[in-house]
Amino acid sequence: MENYVTDLLDRMNYTDDRNMEAGYQSSDTISWKAHREAESLKDAAFIPLLISFLDKEKDKKKRDKAYFALGHLAKNTNDVTALNFLIKQVDKEKDKYIISSLLDRIAALNKPAGTDLHPLLQALKSDKWLIRHSAIQALNNSSDAVAESTLIELIDTSGDSHDITYSNSVLNKIGTLKAIPSLEKHANSRKRDVKASAKYAIEEILKREKQAADS
Repeated sequence: MENYVTDLLDRMNYTDDRNMEAGYQSSDTISWKAHREAESLKDAAFIPLLISFLDKEKDKKKRDKAYFALGHLAKNTNDVTALNFLIKQVDKEKDKYIISSLLDRIAALNKPAGTDLHPLLQALKSDKWLIRHSAIQALNNSSDAVAESTLIELIDTSGDSHDITYSNSVLNKIGTLKAIPSLEKHANSRKRDVKASAKYAIEEILKREKQAADS
């Protein structure tokens, strides 16, 4: 099983320019097929192996692929151990591209109430927009009230239209009536994306509240 993980990660990192020179499409490459294979992983027994790999591996490209595989495995199995490990790694990684990619993996995972979101909240303070925007989206699928409260505070205080737009988009998914007053402040923004994302978030929140009341 450990050999399979190593082989999969090697195939995900495989590059061969001869394929492109021969006219092969990206879907024909070893790497493309390996990524699709990683996306379909469902055996939780691979989780400790990938965690062990990440604890030891120093190569950035290999770490990035391991996060990709573990992220999809966590999503497919809804495994809390994998979720918590991925979140904790946000504080440990130094490369902004790996951190951003890691946060993107976390965004797709269900984060139940009580999940330690501190590393994600810290990443929101990054001076690097790539990390900051991914951190905002990483709060998606969060059930903890701190995620909504943090995003509300962000759209109330940020002067960055991109930060606000991304936050509005996440509140679209996890926001409650508590977020409406802050979203309404941006519903008439001169920035088209800010205005549209705020209006859509308000509509979706009200729709969810009505469905909850009717059920």
